[in-house]
Amino acid sequence: MTVGETIRTMSERIFRAMKFDKSVYNEVKDDPDATIQSGLMPLLIEAVLLVIGGIAILPLWLIYGSTWTFGGTPLQVAAGILIFIVASILFVFVPFIVWVFVLFLMGRFVGSKDIQGIQVVRVTGFAFSHAFLYVILFIAIVYTAIGGGGVSVAVIAVGGGIIIGLLLFISNVLSFKQVANVTTGVSILSNIFAFIIFGLIIAGISVAFALFIAGFAGILFP
Repeated sequence: MTVGETIRTMSERIFRAMKFDKSVYNEVKDDPDATIQSGLMPLLIEAVLLVIGGIAILPLWLIYGSTWTFGGTPLQVAAGILIFIVASILFVFVPFIVWVFVLFLMGRFVGSKDIQGIQVVRVTGFAFSHAFLYVILFIAIVYTAIGGGGVSVAVIAVGGGIIIGLLLFISNVLSFKQVANVTTGVSILSNIFAFIIFGLIIAGISVAFALFIAGFAGILFP
């Protein structure tokens, strides 16, 4: 498959997943090409958010840019940028890997002995297609923050986050149902329990990472 075909196929699958077309999960779970496409999803989502986020934050920079400073030595600034890049990658890929692992174990727990880890990877990547909507949410938050609307930033952030979260939950229920070959009810309960386990694991990883960064920052910024 050429790069152009991959982009076209991936784009079509993303839009189908966003329309809750469950057939896309049956299609990708047995498609070897979907492995790379699914693996690219977290990176693509992060890239879009960073680019659009940078454009959206431009008005704030134009207004408050004169008060923004970057103190510290060149080494400290470079270290700060490196930490930001590493944290961004970990923020996207680690949760994705953990979520896939937890879903795979949940599939085995509910009795789906034929479920394969690589199939879970393929369907889960596209189940997160609605994450692209965070771009719209971020722009709305920035627009509201600079006085573009009468609704508070908190209402926009919480309300938008809940809506997108529900869309992601529905997509994951559909994808798990197809890959594990279970009923809708079992898929819903599996996703709920998987989310609880996922939250505990991510909380532990976050604490460990925060302690590491705090120690690293203590060395650089004595």
